[in-house]
Amino acid sequence: MKKSLSISFLLSQLSILLLLTSCSELLYVNIEQMVPPEVMPKHTTSSVGVVSNFSQHNVMVVNEDVIIQPCDAEAVKECVAQTFADAGFMHRVVVLDSLLYHPDSTESHILTQAEVNALCRELEVEMLYSIDYACLIYNPTSRFVTRPLNAYLCSRIYTPDGDSIRGTSVMNKETLDYWVDDTEEIAALLPNVPMLLAEAAIAPYLPSWKERERVIYYDRLCYAMREAKVYVYEGDWEGAAREWQQLYTDGRYRPYRCMAAYNLALYYEMTDRIDLALHSLDLAEELATRHGKNSQDAIAIIDTALLKKYREVLQNRKEELKKLEEL
Repeated sequence: MKKSLSISFLLSQLSILLLLTSCSELLYVNIEQMVPPEVMPKHTTSSVGVVSNFSQHNVMVVNEDVIIQPCDAEAVKECVAQTFADAGFMHRVVVLDSLLYHPDSTESHILTQAEVNALCRELEVEMLYSIDYACLIYNPTSRFVTRPLNAYLCSRIYTPDGDSIRGTSVMNKETLDYWVDDTEEIAALLPNVPMLLAEAAIAPYLPSWKERERVIYYDRLCYAMREAKVYVYEGDWEGAAREWQQLYTDGRYRPYRCMAAYNLALYYEMTDRIDLALHSLDLAEELATRHGKNSQDAIAIIDTALLKKYREVLQNRKEELKKLEEL
C-alpha cells in the first residue's frame, strides 16, 4: 500500500512539474559591474608619481626590416599623469620633472629600493609609475601577414616595501590596432599616440566597468513573471523585484516560488547586496527539491546545477567587492 502511494505521489508531482515547466525558460540579460584592477600593487595606494625613464636610445631592439619611431617622452609622461588624474581614484598625482635615464644610455634604469623610498618620500606619494619606453613600430614588409603598426608602452610599478630589496615591479605592454600604408601616415598618427597609449597602459591598474551575462527564470503562464519581464526590459529592476518578491511570498506553486527566489538573487547582486543574494539563493535551493512523506520520495522541480553555478558567481563577486573597498 505504501509503495503504491509513493508511486502515486511521484506521478502526481511529476505531472504538475511538467505542466508548470513546459512553459518555463531562461532569459539572458546583460548587466554592468565595476570590477577591481587587473593588477593590484602589494599596498593600497591613493597617490602616484609618474616618472619618464626612456629616451630615443633605449627603445626595444627589433630586426632591421622595421621602422621604430619613439614617442615623445614628455608627452607620454604628461598623458599618463593626466589619465591617472581623470580616472578619479588617486587623490594626488605628481609628475617628476627630471628624467631618470642617462642621455647616452641604451637601457632603462631599474630603480633600487633606496631610490624608490627616497623618491616616494620626496614626492609624497605611495607609488611610482615608471615609463620604460613608448614607441611605434612599423613593418612595411608584412602588411598582409601581421598587423603592420604596433604602438607599445612598457612600464614598471614601484611601491615602498621594507621587506623587499627591490620595489614591486609590474611590466605592461599594450598594442593598438592601427593600419597604415606609409611612413607619412605614421607621422600623422604620432601626436595622438601618447594619450591613446596612456589610457590603455594604466587601465589594468584602475577599476573598470565590465559587462556580464546573467540569466533569469521566466514562465509565460505566470502573470507576475510576465510583468517582471516587462520591467526588466524597461530597465526597472525595482519593479521586477516587487513582482518576484510577491510571487515568492504569496505564490501558490512551489516551482514559481523557487524561480522567483532565484531571480531575486540577481536583483540583490545588481545592487551589490551579495549576502542577501546568497540568502535568496538558499531559499531557492530549499524549494528546488520537493520531498514526500518518505525521505526517498523526492523530485527536483528546478535544475540545481544552475543554482550551484550561480552560487560560485556570487562568491566571486563578493571577493571583487571586497577588493574594491580596499582601494
